[in-house]
Amino acid sequence: MAWMDAARGFSVLAVVLLHVAGSVVAQTPIGSLDWWFGNLYASMVRWCVPVFVMVSGALLLDPAKREGIAAFYRKRLARIFIPLCFWTVVYVAWNHRAAIGALRVADFREAIARGWPHYHLWFMFMIVCLYIFVPYLRPVVWHTRRRDLWWLVGILFLFAGINEFNRVFTGNQAGLFINWFLQYLPYFLCGHLINTSTRLPHPFASACTFAATVFLTAMGCYWLGLSEGIDKGLYFYGYLSPFVIPMSVSAMLLFKAWTPPTSDDRFIGALAALSMGIYLVHPILLETIREYVVKPENHQAFATVPLITVAVCAGSLAFAWIVHRIPALNRVI
Repeated sequence: MAWMDAARGFSVLAVVLLHVAGSVVAQTPIGSLDWWFGNLYASMVRWCVPVFVMVSGALLLDPAKREGIAAFYRKRLARIFIPLCFWTVVYVAWNHRAAIGALRVADFREAIARGWPHYHLWFMFMIVCLYIFVPYLRPVVWHTRRRDLWWLVGILFLFAGINEFNRVFTGNQAGLFINWFLQYLPYFLCGHLINTSTRLPHPFASACTFAATVFLTAMGCYWLGLSEGIDKGLYFYGYLSPFVIPMSVSAMLLFKAWTPPTSDDRFIGALAALSMGIYLVHPILLETIREYVVKPENHQAFATVPLITVAVCAGSLAFAWIVHRIPALNRVI
């Protein structure tokens, strides 16, 4: 579907913008002009990862998908597990590039155990665990009334939000990565419900919700960061914070309501097909630019953040396109 291709493609671009703007928010004085630009850029794209999860739910919980458990796992093994293994090795090595000779087997073991070989790969570990349960979720979803599923989504969001609040404000850690998928289950189910809905809110209502929650996210981060420190202020950036949940759902609704021009279908389809490659490689390009070219927090953030984002997106897209065309390598993206 064109709208889901658009959701995947633009989500990965939003992830890059998020990671570029993040250093500005974390490393410039709260309330400064640069900080506000970084805050606004970051707040605008907090929906990116939840939309990725919702698209996965829309695709994998589709009632038309009737393959058996073994067939499902074979497809996911090729699509997710192989890239996860490959890029885990790449990023553990990348993180030790200053002293590559000191790299140990234990470094790989520790990175895998915590599900965090690099700051963006947590998503891959989480989604693998989520996919394990998809064959068992399908019959539950297909044989449950839509109204009851919406109630379940609401309850799961409530519990996940309480857990996230507790994690941030009590100092408890996220726990083992094998449990992370539980917090994202409501987004996964929500994606299915939005995909199969025939009656949706008017796009204007979704747009207003989106704009309001972006504003509230930015203001919440400022207010809490000013009073409690930026570490606590970042609570409002969390994917399960009270404003990011409705922001993400409204973004998904806007994608479904939006019909891209026919002339853009080919580009959006190609962008969606390469979205995983862009996601996987972009930190290397971003960190290279930060190390050797420019750090957005050290210059005019209003200009450097979007310019670096464009450069990283273009470079990552080119890399993913090249790798995608090489038969021996295309399975790693």
